[in-house]
Amino acid sequence: MIEIEKLNHLEIMREDTVRPYHFPPYPSAPRPPIRNRHIHGKKLEREIKTTTDSINEQRQKLGIEPDKLLIISMTNQAMPQIHLNRMLNAFKLSLIEEISVENGKFTRILVQFPDSESISAFDRERALWEADAREDAILTYAQRRDIFACIESIRNVQREDRIGPRLRRKLDSGEPLPDGFFIMDIDIWYNGERKQITEIERNIKTVLGTVGSALIGDLFETQSLLLGRVKVNQYSLEALLNCDLIATVDFPMGTVAEEPCELLAADFEPVINNNLDVNAPLATVLDSGVFSGHPLLKNVIVAEEDFDRVEETPMDNCGHGTGVAGIVVYGDFHKCIETKVFTPLVRICNAKVMHNNGSGRPIFSQRERPEKIVKEAIEYFHREYGCRIFNLSAGDEDMVYNMGRQMPWAEVLDQLSRELDIVIIVSAGNVSDPRIHNFSNREELMEKCRDQLFEPEHKLIDPATAALCVTVGSITRFDEPELVDGRSARLSTGPKNAPSVFTRIGKGVNKAIKPELVDYGGNFAVHQVMRGDTRWVKNDRILMEPTLNHNHSKLFKGYCGTSFAAARVTHLAARIERALEEQIGDKPSANLMRAMLVNSASLTKEMVEWAEQATDRHYTGKKNLKQERRLRLLGYGRPNDTWLYSGRNHVTLFSEDALDLRTFHLYKIPVPIEFLRLNCGKQIIISMAYNPVTRLSRKDYLANNLWFEVYRRIDEATLAKYKAKKEAGQDDDSEPLPDEYRADFSPGYTVVENSTLQQRVWAKSNRGGNDLIWNEDDPYIYVLVTGKERFKYAEQEQPQPYALVITFSYDGDQDIQLYNKLQQEVRIRERQRERARTQVRM
Repeated sequence: MIEIEKLNHLEIMREDTVRPYHFPPYPSAPRPPIRNRHIHGKKLEREIKTTTDSINEQRQKLGIEPDKLLIISMTNQAMPQIHLNRMLNAFKLSLIEEISVENGKFTRILVQFPDSESISAFDRERALWEADAREDAILTYAQRRDIFACIESIRNVQREDRIGPRLRRKLDSGEPLPDGFFIMDIDIWYNGERKQITEIERNIKTVLGTVGSALIGDLFETQSLLLGRVKVNQYSLEALLNCDLIATVDFPMGTVAEEPCELLAADFEPVINNNLDVNAPLATVLDSGVFSGHPLLKNVIVAEEDFDRVEETPMDNCGHGTGVAGIVVYGDFHKCIETKVFTPLVRICNAKVMHNNGSGRPIFSQRERPEKIVKEAIEYFHREYGCRIFNLSAGDEDMVYNMGRQMPWAEVLDQLSRELDIVIIVSAGNVSDPRIHNFSNREELMEKCRDQLFEPEHKLIDPATAALCVTVGSITRFDEPELVDGRSARLSTGPKNAPSVFTRIGKGVNKAIKPELVDYGGNFAVHQVMRGDTRWVKNDRILMEPTLNHNHSKLFKGYCGTSFAAARVTHLAARIERALEEQIGDKPSANLMRAMLVNSASLTKEMVEWAEQATDRHYTGKKNLKQERRLRLLGYGRPNDTWLYSGRNHVTLFSEDALDLRTFHLYKIPVPIEFLRLNCGKQIIISMAYNPVTRLSRKDYLANNLWFEVYRRIDEATLAKYKAKKEAGQDDDSEPLPDEYRADFSPGYTVVENSTLQQRVWAKSNRGGNDLIWNEDDPYIYVLVTGKERFKYAEQEQPQPYALVITFSYDGDQDIQLYNKLQQEVRIRERQRERARTQVRM
């Protein structure tokens, strides 16, 4: 018998020092443009009158109360956030949307005036600016100068602004709209005032008329939009497109992006080793249902509910949900199939949110919006069963993210993540039929398949851009296809551990790292039907990922898709939750679970080289941004379960805290000299997760940013002195401290600071490590956590919670007593002192 130590992670405390961390409020704020006040003032006057007259006339014709919804376009180089906030507050405006347009030359904001008097007050201030009046009114002279000089134009919302991508494609194709009545999705502008919802519903019903068109069900509320579904004909559709209450009109989402599969040949009686109890890890599968009669699932399903309500059963009739569920429960089927011993590690709740479209593909109901169905399922299983880990392997392939504002489904998931303190794992999405390039050899084929991931069709889809969720892309496990007698040879499209040719890649909102993680989701191959006619092989038995079949014909089935990569990460997230609860004796926060999850992620040397050799033909700059390409393709890497607990050669420290914005927390982390002098590979990985308020209506989306910096060869006194110097404005360097004090953690904090899930790594080979040696008796590093707001919000006064995780690891056989050395030197949180390390015999 081999004795394996399972050591509790060490929960640490920050230093007592908490100092203000002042930032230039708007360091690169441009000056307002110089205007001819008379000419530009008259132009704005005409536009205000034309816009309000148009809105009033249209709404009076419809028989609804006129609303005051204006679009104001302004140069984004001219109006700093402070002036925008002042304008919103002065005229009691609700900011509905803020997006960059026209290649970044302008920012378009959508604001709602509360009443006609507010518009009149706005116009009176414009007139004072036009006349260069020095008197103070609602605004001071200087405030009027800074605000009105920035406003480029004013207009009402136009019909073209409201056409969604699926409707746009239909109209552009020249295909006629359906005859009679048909179903459409509508998104309605909303400023969070719930008392207005009833009036808005009444207005929408008025716009639809009374001849068959109707609002189906109640409107679904998010923080920034009301989501609805309507029955319309061509005439009522046109009325909606011309109604300025409406943000978007589109056809309902179709099927989940196709993930081809075929039954595996493996046909044997499994040995099931089920030791799960009521305290075992738990995750909810939000999918097409689960085949509960499968012998490998029937004893691990805690609860089942049908939220789709089309097939009137929680059973899976298409296979996708059962395939996802199998991996969530067991993790890696390759190892199970080899040994024929199947040990479930995670229990599941079956939340059926989709159904079979009749041809084996999962789709959402036409009766309700997917956002509403998924929200209902998440809230139910969280409330009734205490589930905090959720897997959503679905997406809207028509809603492709183009670096604008956040998308509605993603916003709903972010709200749930924050409000319920849960972890939602989302698949990055698939491209069903990637382009097949001409190629002359295997290497060229693989390189072209990798490089095409930077094409627009491979961008993330809704809800994969969710900022507080964990998004997962797909990588390949194998690169040698099956040998099939009598058929043309097959060539795989990627080497081992490379991004799958069908996966989608980042960036996310505000250029955040997305997807954060990757895992095995399968590989495609190509073959020639005849000379020159090359086609995809999407169901090669060796290249697919094995999981469970959804009926009794076979036990197993193979799939390719990011759905199954996400399922593997969900499996690990559920185990992390339970391992942390066991160690700290309390429920871990979602921030801590996410930080632990990404802390376990890594990239092999081959993965890094393959990704950084990629070419993005759309990049026109002169720099070789190889790190940027790697992060877009692979995120922080593939997570693993070896760090659920600390051990001999890997020790994890963690802390949970809440930061007042514009201050900083300081962590003094010892770095044992024996660790730095190891003649083997060694790493220090630092991860952080936080959960800011989100607003879809804002261009920035996240209310604030947190990030961390790592310093070496500096003591606290020097650090505090330099900070004081910065705060006094005596040093105008843009960096917080000179480079000589910064530890070599990659990527730099400026690369990840827009992400709510961050990982930075110090990695050295056999002879490396001297860069952290400066005090041989007591070497250490400082980790400084800080942050600032991106926009004002109601909860601004509340500190921002975060979790910080730090792991020391090395790959040698030496036992340097790393755990004991760190435990003796760090500041242990009180609740951790009561726990002695435990040993488990295997």
